[in-house]
Amino acid sequence: MTLKTFAVLAALASGLALSTSAYALPAVLQQGQGLGAYIDLDQLKALGDDVVLVDIRTADRYAAGHIPGAINIPREFIETPDVGGVIGETKTYEELEPILASYGLSYDQTIFVYGEFEENPLSPDSGRFPGKIYVSLDQAGFPNVHILSGGVNIWDGELSTEASVLPPSDLKLTNTKPYIVQKDYVVEALTKDDTYVLDARGTTGFDKAHIPGSINVPIGLFSNANQLHDDIDGLIARLDELGIDKDDEIITTCGWGWAASDLLAVLKDLGYTNLKLYDGSWTEWVQDPDLPKAGTDFATS
Repeated sequence: MTLKTFAVLAALASGLALSTSAYALPAVLQQGQGLGAYIDLDQLKALGDDVVLVDIRTADRYAAGHIPGAINIPREFIETPDVGGVIGETKTYEELEPILASYGLSYDQTIFVYGEFEENPLSPDSGRFPGKIYVSLDQAGFPNVHILSGGVNIWDGELSTEASVLPPSDLKLTNTKPYIVQKDYVVEALTKDDTYVLDARGTTGFDKAHIPGSINVPIGLFSNANQLHDDIDGLIARLDELGIDKDDEIITTCGWGWAASDLLAVLKDLGYTNLKLYDGSWTEWVQDPDLPKAGTDFATS
């Protein structure tokens, strides 16, 4: 089902204005041509056929109400479960290919992933941090994948309880562009002058424990974990303060790789071109006794 078959025409017919300025992206992200990693509701509504909405929430949350026409791929099918305390890493290409094909995804689609804001604590099946699913698909080679800023929470029409399903595709992940890196890569990167490891966790968590040499760029500077702020001047000021050039290598990290993915996506929209994600992030790093740790919980004399 395409966007033309749900809500847009109905909204127009009922006189609803398509302007959703309250949900618009920060102006600094709207200066380029075409769609960025993040899109807003106006941009979504302006599109026509051949658009695929992917709801990353659990099946029960999807069934209770989703954006009309969206298919449901819970994040647990794209990410690994808890493996030795490391949670939610993107599955390998070999694992992803048959899964994504079974849901009907293909390289020729324009895909929008969305989640929701939840007050509940984070868990492996959380609907927050859709940027991680964006990264999973983008680095798997999908050329037109985006994040709906605000997710289901900003939808201004009626939600649907009617499931949408695409026929399976013959997807082959032939255009992969790997930029998810492992801890050994991070260890080496920390010795380089032109590489920055940015930790997207909140300041409290970062101060307690972090990778030595990493720099805190809190997610609160740009997002509420589901929707971009309408003003990300604080993020831009922090990046300017750090003196990072647009072509410097940046590795994003956090606790699980989720906030780090949201940061990576917004950095991409800001024009940074050499981006990597340390997916294992702190939950992997802290378990290796041979790796250095920093922070108040890891103070050394």
